Amino acid sequence: SDLYLSTRFISFTIDSIIVLLLRIAKIELEILSVGIDNISPKGGYYYNNELYYSEAYRFLSKAARDLLHCLLNELRWANNKKKKKRKKVYLNNSNSGGVSFTEVHFKELHGYCSATYLNARNQLIEVGFIKQNYRGGMCRGDCARYRLLCVDGVRQESQRWRRYPEENWAEDIPKLKKQMVGVKTQFKKGKSGRKTKATL
Repeated sequence: SDLYLSTRFISFTIDSIIVLLLRIAKIELEILSVGIDNISPKGGYYYNNELYYSEAYRFLSKAARDLLHCLLNELRWANNKKKKKRKKVYLNNSNSGGVSFTEVHFKELHGYCSATYLNARNQLIEVGFIKQNYRGGMCRGDCARYRLLCVDGVRQESQRWRRYPEENWAEDIPKLKKQMVGVKTQFKKGKSGRKTKATL
């Protein structure tokens, strides 16, 4: 009986390992089919006419529109069961959280250069489609996070893009770290900082 039980246990263990390996293989295939950017070919985001024909959206370059679409596809949602009419609740679009889409992934997906990525991101901030919650860059894998201001769940007063071009948020565009060094000690306009010698 002990031999029988041992055989059954070994057989059960092998079957469990096989099932686990098959699941892992299935997940890997799904990841490969979706792509490195986690953009599902069956997913997407609906642009209503109010957004599509807005002055803010029409101002965007093609690269900025592509980046906005990438960020929108990073949203993760769940149904709000508390309300009678179920609505999508975005789980990663809070003031403290946000979505990320790295420069590397964007360049691999669309073939743009680094400058184009930065210009696209800056345009989205300027017209009020996104707001940077976290700068990132502290270590490897520490990505910047942005809150999308053009989706359901964002209060009307926080949807900046609706007030463009009367208002813009260019001042919220992050400055390059190289430009931030020594700002307080820079010479003011018209002053070289050199000591002047007394003349007769």
